[in-house]
Amino acid sequence: MVAYRAYDQAVAEGKLPDAAVHAKEAWKRAEATWGPTNPNTAGLAFNAAWSLALIGKAPEGMDAAKRAVELAEVGAKAYKASEAQFLLANAEFEAATTNQLPKKAQAIDLAAKAVEGSWGDMLVADALLRASIHFSVSGKSSLGAKLAERSSAEVQRLNPVDVDRLALVNLARAVSKLSDQNKLLVAYEDILKARVTYGPMRRPDDPTWGALSAWQMVVNGLIQATNSSNGGSASRIKWSRFQPRDMTQEELAKVMTPKPECADFTKFKRKRVGRDIEPMQVGYFTVNLGGVQVLTDLAPDGRVTSPRVIGAVPDSSYAEAALKGISTWQFDLPANVPATCLKDYNITVVFTMY
Repeated sequence: MVAYRAYDQAVAEGKLPDAAVHAKEAWKRAEATWGPTNPNTAGLAFNAAWSLALIGKAPEGMDAAKRAVELAEVGAKAYKASEAQFLLANAEFEAATTNQLPKKAQAIDLAAKAVEGSWGDMLVADALLRASIHFSVSGKSSLGAKLAERSSAEVQRLNPVDVDRLALVNLARAVSKLSDQNKLLVAYEDILKARVTYGPMRRPDDPTWGALSAWQMVVNGLIQATNSSNGGSASRIKWSRFQPRDMTQEELAKVMTPKPECADFTKFKRKRVGRDIEPMQVGYFTVNLGGVQVLTDLAPDGRVTSPRVIGAVPDSSYAEAALKGISTWQFDLPANVPATCLKDYNITVVFTMY
């Protein structure tokens, strides 16, 4: 089959997006040519689901994953039933709505257990990381911590120098500690380790860098503030006895992309114009603060232009509220500010949720 040979060649050459296209085509052709009882159809369905998951498009491979589960018996020479079940659980978790997430995260927990230690790429590690953070922010921090360590074991087994995933493991560890005030300083050290491990932005508007920065804001905020027992207002916080440390110069050098000409122009005073950012209503989260990392360009008169959210936690819904306010802001700029300092200006927002 031409499509399968093209898929096989693309995998060998590391061209995974091309491989996913060819795998899906090969599976569809197999369904039409050989029918559902043919072992080749089963194997090609599995390939389609797997290759789409590898390029971050697991939901697009959901039908293929369902087919692979259905045909696991006839496809036994190509894959195990537990492997197809994991691909399906992963696709359903990534496609889940907010209401579906608890059930789908539990399915990831169970499906991953059956393939941990034998899966040949990072899909299991990545799924466990996402499920870990979900559990930790929705009141199941103990389970979140266990999944973070299971993910760490997969990373150590497959590629112990994968800095991207080592950073995310430390992030998951940090988030799993946020429900315990006595562990907040340890959580903050975890998130700093995550940021230093990941390093500076890898590309413009890097979403992983942005998420790590946003989580640092949340952990910092939780250390400085705790819920007050007398609620009612939108900012129910009281100051804590703990204080987070600043990042060292060595750590900052590893995390930030330097702009020497902007050393004296890192922060500008906001003018009293535009809309304020409104507090957020808590959904299913037990973390009572939200963080948003925004990059924006500034016009010569200080107006915000082209603001972009590159990280919003614990949920992306906070991005819209941040942009609604920030897009109306204007800053007071010194007369001698270099034009390069008006590009990708950094704005951080910490939400108090009620």
